[in-house]
Parts: sequence; structure tokens; C-alpha cells
Amino acid sequence: MTWVKRLIKFSPVESISMELVRFDTQLIQNPEIKGIEYQQGELAGYELREYLLEKWGPRCASTSGKTNTPLEIEHIHPKSKGGSDRVSNLTVACTKCNQIKSNQDVKDFLSGKPELLKRILTQAKSPLKDALLS
Repeated sequence: MTWVKRLIKFSPVESISMELVRFDTQLIQNPEIKGIEYQQGELAGYELREYLLEKWGPRCASTSGKTNTPLEIEHIHPKSKGGSDRVSNLTVACTKCNQIKSNQDVKDFLSGKPELLKRILTQAKSPLKDALLS
């Protein structure tokens, strides 16, 4: 409305139309997707936990890097601070790291470890197929 009010000063406005659209984020991320692959999405054939373990490996993605320990699903950007349950916002962490991080944003939690922070943020954005190639 601010821009409409500004434009009215320079020219008469007789009507305003507003278009509401939804973006297909899956198609934006992968323009070549089609057919059954499009219908199933990137998690076809996976349970969320299996997907995260395959993407992040069977170790704590947080500070400890522990293996052979029970892992929990962890939000990179906490839900309590506006984070989502999207796969790109999830990782795995051991119970100790998960409890220490609590509802801190990963940027605050790892502020003293910029290399680890960069690795986590980069890996979080990469789809599983990229993780499997590395």
C-alpha cells in the first residue's frame, strides 16, 4: 500500500490487482525433475532418521563427532526461534551435544568454531545425492 500511495501522487490509479501464487520449491531446486521422481520427492524410500544418518553419517554432526553413540534428530535453527522441520534444517547429534545446544541457533552454538559451522551449514543445504558423492 505504501507504493500505491506513492504512485497515486504521480498518476491516477483506477484499480489494483493482486496475484497470489505458490512457488514449487522442489521444481526450483531441481528444474530437470519430472514424472514419478517429481511425485515422490527427494525423500522417496527413506524414513527421516535413515535419510539423516545417510546424509550426515553415523556420527554426531555437532562438536563431538562421536561415533557408536545414540544419535538424536537436531534442529539446526531451533523451532522455538522460527526454524522448520524441513530436512534442510535437521541434522543428527549425540544426546550430550543436543542438550548443551538446547534451543540455541547453530551460529551461536558454534560461534567459536567457524570451520565446523561452515561445514554444517553447507552440508545442510546439499541434497542427499550430493552427500553420497562426497
